[in-house]
Amino acid sequence: MASILAELRKLVTPELISEASRQTHEPDAAITRAYDAAIPAYAATIANRSDDHGFMSQLVDLAAAAGADQDPVKSAMRFASSPAGVETMAAGGWMSSLFGQNLSGVTHSLARYAGIRESSASELLLTCAPLVLGYLGRLIRTDNLSASELAERLQPERPHIALALPAGFEMPGIVRQPYETTRGVVDEDVWPREPRWDWAVPLAALLAAIGIVSLVWWGRTPVRHQAPTRAKVETAAPNAVGTTGTFDRPQPRALPAPPNFAFPAGSTEDRLANYLASPGSGSIGVNLDRVGFESGSARLTPQSQRQIANIAAVLRTYPKTTVVVAGHTDNVGTAPANVALSRARAETIARELRNGGVAADRVRVEAYGSEKPMADNSSEDGCSQNRRVTLDVTR
Repeated sequence: MASILAELRKLVTPELISEASRQTHEPDAAITRAYDAAIPAYAATIANRSDDHGFMSQLVDLAAAAGADQDPVKSAMRFASSPAGVETMAAGGWMSSLFGQNLSGVTHSLARYAGIRESSASELLLTCAPLVLGYLGRLIRTDNLSASELAERLQPERPHIALALPAGFEMPGIVRQPYETTRGVVDEDVWPREPRWDWAVPLAALLAAIGIVSLVWWGRTPVRHQAPTRAKVETAAPNAVGTTGTFDRPQPRALPAPPNFAFPAGSTEDRLANYLASPGSGSIGVNLDRVGFESGSARLTPQSQRQIANIAAVLRTYPKTTVVVAGHTDNVGTAPANVALSRARAETIARELRNGGVAADRVRVEAYGSEKPMADNSSEDGCSQNRRVTLDVTR
């Protein structure tokens, strides 16, 4: 069963984004980013208040009325096109009740995160009300849920919803995402690169440490068995995380289960689908080649969603596979900050895969920081290659 948050996110359609952009005069990309934070903000606040019986009773009454509207997206679009309407004012009253004294802080944080005006952020928050209430109303009616039963449905999802709040978006009253502050002022694109004299540690001690780490690593690394007719696939991607790959020839790729859709030729998902469609067992390691993050953070660029959705579709098609999502960075900054950033990015990808329908117990996260470079960090090109997220898929 899909999570409540995943279902809510599906309601943010391109048509809604376009209408909100037209009404607020904000760019589509900024509107998309705002909804990426606003929807989890609503869900997190509701889930956080699921122990409040009075609030849940009021929520069920409002949601039941809103659920009669079979198309909450159109309702949201009406709100976007007429922000002074009576319905919007009513939604604003519920929104004030929902967020309470944190409403102005949420609005300010949303504007800052998405790079839009606070008036635009306020209007976008209003458009979320019919989406959330309408979905909950249909859920209540379909599953015949009482207020307490809805609360029981929400409570197990609280940690997942809190983690879905994007890094860098401060959510007053719920959680403050730490990844930007963990990285500190480190910015991979603008950090002043100091001379690297890391080898100043005495050579003998360094060699001894490398030897110990190698022995431990060798002892802990499991042996992977592959089909005798197929060697381990080499998958060095042409583009590192933080860049956008370019593939000009879409290649149809028929999966064993519908729907069929096109992968870019030579892309990560194309190689992954080819490998999983072949006989035998084993694992494949791939770099995400069209997934990017904003510099120094775990925020995905809007262009990244297509590849993650494709990979989730491939993994859903092969339900016996498991995947390890591993984050890597260059060696700029401190080791703890790099490990934290690499973990934050890996967790972002893992969360998107789970939201895409991949069972949570099939996805694991690892963070290596700068421990496993694939290129020399002394050049910008090498640093760019080392900033990456990899998938290790086992069947």
